[in-house]
Amino acid sequence: MARILHVDGYGVKLGVQRGNLVVSENGGRRSVSPGDVDVVVIASSGVSVSSRALRLLARSGVELVVIDSNGDPIGILYMSYYTRTPFTRNAQYEALLDGRGGEIAVEIAYSKIYNQACHVAGITGLDKAFKREVLEALDHSLERLESMRSWAREAELEVVRREVMSVEAAAARHYWAAVAGSLPAGVGFEGRDRGGADPFNKALNYGYGILYSLAWRSLVLAGLDPYAGFLHTDRSGRPVLSFDYVEMFRAHAVDKPLASEFRRGWLPSVDESRIDPGDRRRIAQLVTRALGRRVGGETLGEAVSRYAQRLARSLRRGSRFQGFRGCRGWR
Repeated sequence: MARILHVDGYGVKLGVQRGNLVVSENGGRRSVSPGDVDVVVIASSGVSVSSRALRLLARSGVELVVIDSNGDPIGILYMSYYTRTPFTRNAQYEALLDGRGGEIAVEIAYSKIYNQACHVAGITGLDKAFKREVLEALDHSLERLESMRSWAREAELEVVRREVMSVEAAAARHYWAAVAGSLPAGVGFEGRDRGGADPFNKALNYGYGILYSLAWRSLVLAGLDPYAGFLHTDRSGRPVLSFDYVEMFRAHAVDKPLASEFRRGWLPSVDESRIDPGDRRRIAQLVTRALGRRVGGETLGEAVSRYAQRLARSLRRGSRFQGFRGCRGWR
């Protein structure tokens, strides 16, 4: 799995000494070999990074990702070349025009909802009738997507996107109702709202930001263009393929570990709409731990990397892409 160095907090410095990365904060210093890191995530405007550190990261093939207070990636530094990039990206751009893009959009949404159902099925303490109702609704959404596969190859991509997003939105209402029902009432979570002021929505935003960073890295390493998406509409300056790709992993990498931690009574401190730096580090630890858990024969973090390679290979070969499914069955 990708090894993450999470750097956060005001006055924190990232520098270099004797060929190692050095994180300095509160009078202390921590030394990390670049060979032990795959991604550096800068999660605060109060962090300073030296030019020597930037050069060392680039030469070592370590990506540096800057995320904003909502957890969205706003910049990335990576080495200037990767293998098979032109061939893979040409195939990616062609897929946006020839029908395969619609198929991939359907598959990504299918995998997302499948994994949401996996999460709901594993939640204990929910009213049995309510839980069954949610799972039936998610299953209905999966059936609708399954019926779209052949049509999606022939229809215009924008039309496919609208239909898939409609199914996805209906599934999301049921999914988040189940998650909300599993959390303590004091959390104040009533449903997924990216701009929500409650601590669970804030924590989700931050956790997703870390996942976006890994998705971005995995896609670039696979030779794909993170700015040319299949499910989300292309927007200037937005890595929409990264947004597409993380949909398959959100439930297992972020939703599930955060919901479990909240059910155990943890509540992050939110000051002026920002999560406390210490609690941001805890979220990063929870996501990192989830990425290290085994799903089938590999860790979740390894799956994030491997499925990007699988997507790239399916585009080059013109074969069908099958997305990530994080459990063998939930029905």
